[in-house]
Amino acid sequence: MKQVRISKYLGGMSFLSLLPVFLVVPVVLVLVVVAPSPAHATGTTFDLRYEMQWGNVNVGEAEASWVFTPNTFEMVAKSRTVGISDKIRKYRGNSAVQGRIHNDTHIPESLNIKGIYKGLERDATSIWNRDDGQISTVRTPALDLEKVHPLQNRRIQGSVDPFTAMLRALHTVKLTGSCDSSHKIYDGLRTAELRIHDLGIQRLTPDRPNSFDGEVIKCGLTSKPTGGHRLKSRWTKKERKIDDTIIFIAEIEPGLYLPVRIEIKTFLGKITTRLVMTSLSIKAIADDAG
Repeated sequence: MKQVRISKYLGGMSFLSLLPVFLVVPVVLVLVVVAPSPAHATGTTFDLRYEMQWGNVNVGEAEASWVFTPNTFEMVAKSRTVGISDKIRKYRGNSAVQGRIHNDTHIPESLNIKGIYKGLERDATSIWNRDDGQISTVRTPALDLEKVHPLQNRRIQGSVDPFTAMLRALHTVKLTGSCDSSHKIYDGLRTAELRIHDLGIQRLTPDRPNSFDGEVIKCGLTSKPTGGHRLKSRWTKKERKIDDTIIFIAEIEPGLYLPVRIEIKTFLGKITTRLVMTSLSIKAIADDAG
């Protein structure tokens, strides 16, 4: 019975609700601070995979591939339910982001998110105008205002996508050693105010095969929906505490920071997402001229 309930819970969650579950995974696996590329390399590629469990039950997974050059970044990611969750409430999600790096700041240029749930597909593509930063979005289908809160343009403008927000947050970790930061985010369907809280240093011991072992920065994540979220949702009924969602960030190698574990308290118990260490692939992009 509990497996059915967790499947319904995961399947019914929206994009920003899934931020701390399916999409915080590719979001925070962002490699803001890439270690210097070897000589004759024009950039770096990263491939990662995370597995999500509810207790000892596998309920989801997410994969992402990133490409960084000195002036640009791009990513494609996918997430899906697995096991009993996939049989009861199948979900498939895809996302792609592109942006540029200017004066050591990550700036979004485009975001596409696509999700399929109960056989219905939703798609949103957002563009950040390079000249004035204005954001435009094409959605299919349009928002159903009988089910979700309306979006306000004042909330949309000036926002960054969730992936770029986490790039900036991890950059803060590298520069200051702290994950304290706040971000105004927009994913094409919803807006929210994201806050990341520094909770100190901790040592993680591997609790599953291929999970991380070592020192981490412990960060709490809270999100305040400001538009596009469901009118009725148990996820937003109570105020989220700073330790309801915990992201453990490790310096995998000098200058390279990655979330290695994410723990989320829900009304159905704790969901834990772990980086599969054996999935981590880091490669330099060869400079043909070299």
